[in-house]
Order: sequence, then C-alpha cells, then structure tokens
Amino acid sequence: MRNFRCTLLLLLTLATLVVPTTAQEKDEQIENIPAILSGLRANVVEGNVVYIRETAKYDLEPNAEFKQADTVRTGANGRAELLLQPGNLLRVGSETEFRLVDDRYDRLKFLVNQGSIVFELVKNDWEDTSDFFESLKQGFELIRVITPNGEVLLTQPGIFRINVAEGRTELIVRRGEAVIDGRRVKEKRAAVAARGSVNVAEVDVKTEDAFDAWGRERADKIVEANRSLKKDAPWAKKKEGRESMVDIPPSEQRGGNNPQVVYARPGAVIFAESGVEFSSENKEWHALAEKAQLVAGDVLRTSRNSVAELMMFPDLYLRIDSEAEVLLEQLSNETIAFKVLRGSAILDVARFDRKELPEILISGPATSAVVAEDGNYRINARGNSDEIAVRKGKILIQDRSIGGCRIVSGGNTVECDRRVTDNFDIWSQHRGEGQHFDGAAMATRLAQMRRRRFRNTGFWYLPPAKGEYTFVPFYSSYFRSPYGGTYSSVLSQRRAMFLWDGFRAPGVRGPRPVIAPIRPVP
Repeated sequence: MRNFRCTLLLLLTLATLVVPTTAQEKDEQIENIPAILSGLRANVVEGNVVYIRETAKYDLEPNAEFKQADTVRTGANGRAELLLQPGNLLRVGSETEFRLVDDRYDRLKFLVNQGSIVFELVKNDWEDTSDFFESLKQGFELIRVITPNGEVLLTQPGIFRINVAEGRTELIVRRGEAVIDGRRVKEKRAAVAARGSVNVAEVDVKTEDAFDAWGRERADKIVEANRSLKKDAPWAKKKEGRESMVDIPPSEQRGGNNPQVVYARPGAVIFAESGVEFSSENKEWHALAEKAQLVAGDVLRTSRNSVAELMMFPDLYLRIDSEAEVLLEQLSNETIAFKVLRGSAILDVARFDRKELPEILISGPATSAVVAEDGNYRINARGNSDEIAVRKGKILIQDRSIGGCRIVSGGNTVECDRRVTDNFDIWSQHRGEGQHFDGAAMATRLAQMRRRRFRNTGFWYLPPAKGEYTFVPFYSSYFRSPYGGTYSSVLSQRRAMFLWDGFRAPGVRGPRPVIAPIRPVP
C-alpha cells in the first residue's frame, strides 16, 4: 500500500497568457506543501483509543496512518476523528470497535462490531444543480459499512450516524440519503435493522447527545481552520497574476481498477473484493485478483459481504452478489454462457448489437434463456430452483419471447417490480446500469465522472499553527460541510471552462481539471 502522505507542488504559472520569464523569476523557489490526497489518517484523538495491527496493539495518536485490516477500539472516555477521502470524515464514539476492511479510495469498507460512528461527507452546491446531467448525483464514491446483522451503503453527501448494539443496527440520517439492507432512508429519518427486517421512522434531528454535539463542534472548527488560510496559507502569498495548480498522476487518481478499460477477451475481472475466489477444472480454490482473466470452465464464488464484477464484452457486465457461485460455461467471441449455481447475479447489457455480440446464454439450476436485447437481467438460485428477472429487455426461452418487466420461475411467468430489492441491486446501480443519455454505457460515464470529481475536489492540509488538518478545495468555493459553513479558502480562485474528458463545454460553471505534479514523501 502506497505511503499516504503526498506533497502538493505549487507551480506559479501565468493565469491567462504565456510570456517569457525573467531570470529572477526562474530562480524563485517553488514551495512544497504537505498534503494528503488518499488513505486514512487520525486527525483528533481524545481519551483511550487504540488500534490493532496484526497482533500488536498501539495507542492511537493524531496523524497516525491506518492500513487495511487495522482494528480501532475506543474506551469509555475515548473518541476520535479520522480523515477519509478529502473533505470526508469519520468520527468514532466511545466504546466502539471497527475494522478497516478496504482502504482504497473508491471502495471504502468498514466492519463495525459495536458502538457508534458518524460519517460527515462533504457536498458541493454546484452538484445540486439540475442544469447539467441528471446522473451527476451518482458521481460519488460508495462507502460500505458492515455490521453483525446488516449493511449500510452511503452514496451521497450528508451526516450519517450508525449505532450497533445488542443484535440491532440503527441508521440515523440527519442530512442526505442512505441505504440499509435494501431500504432507502431519507433525511431526518432513522432505520433499525433487526431480526431480518428494517423499520423506518421520522426523527427530530435537533435532538443530540454528547457525541453528536462533539461532531458538530469539530465540523465548525475544520471550516474555521479553512477560512483562516485566506491570509496564512503559503499559496495565498503568490504573486498577482499567477495561479497555483496541481497535477495528479494516474497512479494517485483512483484506488481500484478502471471500468473504462476494454479487454480483448470475455471474462476479465474488473472488480473483486477480499473473499472472492475461483476454481479451474474442479481443483482447489484461489483468491481472485482484479485484472485476472477467467476462462471457460472456471467457477467463481463469493463469501459473505464480498462482491465481484466481470467484463464479458464491452458494455456488458456480469455482477455477482455475496455468497454466490457462478459457472462460466462458455467464454468466446461466438458464445457467452454462464450458470448461477447459488446466490444472485446481474447481467447488465448496456448496448446490444446482434451483428457484433456473440450469443448470450444465462441460466440457473433449472431455467436457461437467451438474451435478445439490451437490458437488465437478474438470476436468483436457491437450491434446485431459480428465477430470472427481466427488468428491462427481452429473453428467449424455447423460442418464447419474454420482455418488459417479468419474472420467469418454474415455467411460470409473472409481472415483476422494477424497484430495487436489496443492497446488491443498489451496488449494481452504483456501478452503472443501462445507457447514459448520450448513448454510452452508464458504467463508463460514471467511472469518468467519479475520476473527474476526485481530480477536482481538494486535499487535506495541516496548518502549522493549528496542529489539525482542514480541507482545502483545489479551486471551487462551492464545497461546504453538511453541518453548515463553506470551505471558502481554496488553492486557486481561477475559473475555467468545464472539460469533460476532452470535450470543452463553453459557459458551464463547474470543476476544472487541475494540473501539477504530486510526489510521495518518504
């Protein structure tokens, strides 16, 4: 895992014109600013807080870096504030224990065994506008929180508290919207997951305990620390007419694989979490790594709380749920065939061309079908029974055409519900289903959007006089804490035209690409 600390190299360049520089200007020293762009780090620690790495236990101190699989425990008087992606924070209450399951920027995952945690996820007011793409709000990275009896998905900015105790998981949404076990929970509502069901009720968000009040105080301090940088920050002292710019190299842009990459052969692994395994020719099981290439005859299985995604063809994705097993029967340019042996899988066919795509066969233990159109197809297998849900598109079963929203099971066909039913549906939607309005696969467009958002968000900066990190946007003054207060001190106030992966849209207000190198600090 790469070192978390990075250096932001501030390049003083002309704002609008390129002109020759004097020898004096060339000799001017360029200052390196320590900043954090990725990884997890402790910002504030109070009371008894420890972390466990492998078999050793350590006292948690401010600025400590976390590694994947670290466990954090707080005592009766302990609490801590952790830095996540720039602008996002995790606060840990007393008598809490959680493990960092995945620390990659674009797929953070936590396992909370007990206690209380609060996520503060930064928002950008510009992203609330509807004058651009309606899919803009889908451009946030997904954060997954696993508990002993539930799973919470965070996909939007806001304030989210999760309490775990005595066989129940409580999700309180003060701002934003979240999902718990397939149920969407809107702002000013709380949901309790227990004994296999979820109950949602309205809550008074003005009612706070000491942990809530502390989180609000911390949010105010971070915003105030940002505002104080308008005069004190090194980049605030740059010469008039020059701009501070940042370049993020490809290795720092994303934590996971790039869904835009087109693989030449079907069966390429583009998403695989810990706990995903495969077996070839009925031999022993091996951990499945991203960028691996599966072949016909391979069997893929997932463990509890792990999921996987394969690219079967450009714009054709196979997603596999937790505790599932799938046999890849045929993988060639002539035929793609797979069978869900147990659990659930979703085949997303964003674009379908009979002349270009091979024959696509999907099946469970008892039912098989041929995909005849672009659409969304979910296969559920339980024991010797199965069902194929056609939410959009069309399949052929023994020359019988079935389309619209239908479920086929045991030879019977019934109408289906287009609404999502569980967290697997939510995760698949987040990965991207169907087409964007411009005709491209939604998975491709969302990958572009999330990569661009990362490049145009900001960084964590440690003001020497404060001793605590604050968030600094690269250029946009529209970022704000969901508690209130704007991060008004930015690296560069320059406004630019919006660049959409090479397409320049005139007159659009929004993030601009940032350019300047970042070097890891040893």
